[in-house]
Amino acid sequence: MPEQRDWLVRGVVRGVHGVRGLLKVRLSTDFPERVLEATELTLRYPDGRIEPHRVERITAYREGVLLKLAGVDDRNAAEAFRGVELVAAVDELPPLGPNENYWHELVGLRVVCEDGTEVGTIAEILRTGSNEVYVTEVPSATGRSTRPGPLIPAIPEVVLKVDPAAGVVTIRPLPGLLDED
Repeated sequence: MPEQRDWLVRGVVRGVHGVRGLLKVRLSTDFPERVLEATELTLRYPDGRIEPHRVERITAYREGVLLKLAGVDDRNAAEAFRGVELVAAVDELPPLGPNENYWHELVGLRVVCEDGTEVGTIAEILRTGSNEVYVTEVPSATGRSTRPGPLIPAIPEVVLKVDPAAGVVTIRPLPGLLDED
């Protein structure tokens, strides 16, 4: 029986571009430059298959990349990749420096103020021009679902401590950050 591995989704094929087999990929990775430099990418198909593919060309495009895989030479062949995920084995990710975390380590963590006030849970992370932003969600009034919470700028003045082992990010909100309108 093959070894079970944890996979990190780096992007998803959202469509095709042109008639020569280019794939439009929306990236969801904290290190897009690693995708842009890749000579081989690992793909996970909707049926669960995981296969490596040689990259012929990759260029930045809007919110992602245009990707040309070896052997995918026309629009029809490219269409078969719609919905396929670009993945990386978690156990093969390069180590980060102190006080650095991969996005997948942050999603799902509780966000609390330094006084213990609950803010929400990190649902996703956005890359902006100057810094990352933690998109939070909070329980709805019924508690059976969630609703959007505050957007937390991931800057040293706001994020005091990130503790994935404890499942908590501690913040000191800027004035007005948590005000509800």
